[in-house]
Amino acid sequence: MDLYTKLKDLIFQFKDYLISEKKLSDNTNYAYYEDVLQFYEYLKEKKAGEMLDYFTLESIDGFLVWILKKGLSARSIARKLSSLSLFLKFLKIEKIIDDNPSGLINRPKYSKKNPVYLSLDEVEKLINYFDLSKPEGVRDRTIVELIYSCGLRVSELSDLDVGSVRFKDNLLQVFGKGGRERYVPIGERGLGDLKIYLEKSRPLLLKNKKTDALFLNYRGERLTRKGIWKNLKIAGKLAGIDKEFCVHSLRHSFATHLIQNGADVRAIQLLLGHKSINTTEIYTHLDFSNLKESYKKYHTHS
Repeated sequence: MDLYTKLKDLIFQFKDYLISEKKLSDNTNYAYYEDVLQFYEYLKEKKAGEMLDYFTLESIDGFLVWILKKGLSARSIARKLSSLSLFLKFLKIEKIIDDNPSGLINRPKYSKKNPVYLSLDEVEKLINYFDLSKPEGVRDRTIVELIYSCGLRVSELSDLDVGSVRFKDNLLQVFGKGGRERYVPIGERGLGDLKIYLEKSRPLLLKNKKTDALFLNYRGERLTRKGIWKNLKIAGKLAGIDKEFCVHSLRHSFATHLIQNGADVRAIQLLLGHKSINTTEIYTHLDFSNLKESYKKYHTHS
């Protein structure tokens, strides 16, 4: 087995480690794995001679220069270095290396962008856009209503089964990042849209197939995360949403509107399924920045 084959085998083992030990989402696991594979491509191009040469500060510095030349953003580079750091941590656990040199790297700084969210009028504009005479229109309206009113991630919505809806308790059973289970309340409007979708639209999309998936594509199969992103991105444009709208903007809108109406940040953390309160607090900062803008705009002494 040559050195590059051994390295690729270690990367496959790292992928198994992510799945079995770290309990991250599928999307995060895939991103880490792809980032480390890029490090592998760099080493093949560099043609390092010894296995230990792969995991030196010099190699990581070289990888950083290599990806900088590809014109990646500071955010993307920081993520790739984080992925590589986790890979080297895994190698240290497995006693492949004695030291993890990635902590000595100066990581690029980047400013965090405030999340894009819609106003209440824009949310209504999007919800009312869909053609309810078509099963896909009823489906997509219901999807928008659920993401916005329940604060779901797109992957969480895609993974929903018919049995995930607890009509009797007005609750939705959701499995978030790392398979963490939570129950989210559904409003009357969301429940109403769900009932119409299940009674009138889903049977037409199902086409005599058998599946537990709640939301279906035109082939009667589970609607994927990518399918949802594509459908709603197009709908947002056609509905006249001028912002940098993406499906995740609906989740941001859910959290922002709750903050603006006085909801407790810890309650929002539970509803969103955030592991850390720090992640949720971005919405309090966002609301404060809007408050400052309003002050500047309307206060005579500003």
